[in-house]
This record gives sequence, structure tokens and C-alpha cells, in this order.
Amino acid sequence: MDFRQLESLVEVLEKGSISGAAASLGISQPAVSKHIARLEEEMGIKIFVRGQKCSKLTVEGEILYDFAKKVVSSLNDIKREVTNVSSEVAGTVTISASSIPGDFVLPSILVDFRRQYPYVNVEVYISDSREALERLVTKDTDIAVTGFSRNTSGLESYPLCEDELVLIVSPDHPLANRRAVTMKDVEDLDLIGRVPGSATRRIWEDAYKEHFGVEKEVGLSFGHVSAVVNAVESGGEGGIVSRLAVGKNTHLVTIPFSPALKRFFYITYGTVSTRAMKVLIDFLRERVLQIIGGVTRVD
Repeated sequence: MDFRQLESLVEVLEKGSISGAAASLGISQPAVSKHIARLEEEMGIKIFVRGQKCSKLTVEGEILYDFAKKVVSSLNDIKREVTNVSSEVAGTVTISASSIPGDFVLPSILVDFRRQYPYVNVEVYISDSREALERLVTKDTDIAVTGFSRNTSGLESYPLCEDELVLIVSPDHPLANRRAVTMKDVEDLDLIGRVPGSATRRIWEDAYKEHFGVEKEVGLSFGHVSAVVNAVESGGEGGIVSRLAVGKNTHLVTIPFSPALKRFFYITYGTVSTRAMKVLIDFLRERVLQIIGGVTRVD
């Protein structure tokens, strides 16, 4: 039995609906429904009277609800007492991040964070933006850092810093000497890109569709940006990636778009439940805007 399942049950009863519980917990409605279903499966009971949705408990459901309230209350008491007596900020904070901030933005920040808060452990799980946000919504992680935000009740999101998408080609490519390219210039290129779910791909595909009215076919796509860079180095015609992903690579030419393809990285989180989580969020707010030299700051 997972504590989150009990927490979902308590919230459903207190808020009167699955949608209300989802908003309060900062997770999706399907996630709440799944928690309730798993509780019923593990206990071998029906929690709610058939046909009554979430308004009337069975006898077994009432027993489970009373137990769940005590467990949730006890855990909150434990967290509060431990926080009050501890002189050091300690604990574990989990982050789900898309590949660009996970690989290029967060590492240096988190190294500095650990110097200041050595008793806080940070775990970073890297995927695409869509999966990273889903991990946050299902409460598998505490914080998400992604290429687009999530407008969901119960979650707070704010921009951290700005990034730019660029075209990468080999030095002998016909476009290599261009100071900038347009969407028209990439119309006939066999582009290598990121898989669907990536914020990078969504942003440049939206710009392409706005220009031409149709989507561009991507014949080769990868889940990680380093694979896109390596594929272009290996002879691929071109790729669209974050400027950060190219770094100091001397084997490729980086060409900006005109107009520029800019996007923000966002930090998103729900309930700030521990001191460790709070100090990390505050630290990110203070430090992340300073780490990308030459990129417009967010004030």
C-alpha cells in the first residue's frame, strides 16, 4: 500500500470529488482514480457504494477512510516535528527534467547547491518535457524543469531562463556560411530531430506549421539531444537543437533562425512539503538566471 493512495482517498472524501482531490494534490484526475482503484485491488474491497460515485462509502470503505486519515495526519505530524527540531536542512528532493535543462542547466547549479546544503540529496531523472511533467503530476517527483509549463490547478510554474533553438549542419553544407536561416531554408532538408513529447521539437514544428500551414516530416528522431548532434556529425543533413546542446563543438556549424526561435525553461511544482524542497526551489530562483552567458535574463 502506497501512502499516496491513502492521501488520495482522504482528499476525495474531504473535497467531495476526484477533480477536487486532484486539484488539491496537484496531480491529474486519472492519477487519483488509479490510486483509489489500486487501494480497492490491494484490499479486495469496494470503497464506494455502487452508483454513488464518491459520495457514499461502503462499510469497508469507512474503516479504510478512518485509517487513512490517521496515517496522513501522523505523517504530517512527523514531518512537522522533525523540521522543528532539526538544525540542518536535510532530506531528498527529486527532479524530473527534460534533456536540455537536465544535462546543461541543472548540473552546475546543483553542485553549488550541495556545497551550501550538504545534507540535502537531489535526484534528477531526465526524459522529454512531456514525461517529466507527467512524473510531477503523478507525484513521482517533487519538481519538474522543462521546456514548456503545465497549466494545472494545484501546480505553480514560472520561467527560469531563456534558450534559443538553432540549426546545426556540417562545415561543408551549402547553408554553413549563412549568418541566419529561415523556415523556408529548412523546407527541403532531411532534418534529424527529437521525438514527439520534446519541447524543442514542438516549438520548431509549430513555427514551421505557422509558416507553411503543414507539418514537416521528420524521418529520424531521437529521445536525447546528444544523439541528434552525433547523428548530424555522422553525416546527417541537419538538425534543430538548443544552442546549449552544441556547446563548443568544432565539427558542426551553428546557425540561428530569423526570426529567432526562443523559448523559456520552466520550473513547476505543487505543494512545498519539506524544508529541503523549499530551499532548493529558492536556490533555483536565485541562481539559474545567472548560468547561461549571453542568453537574455528573465527579470
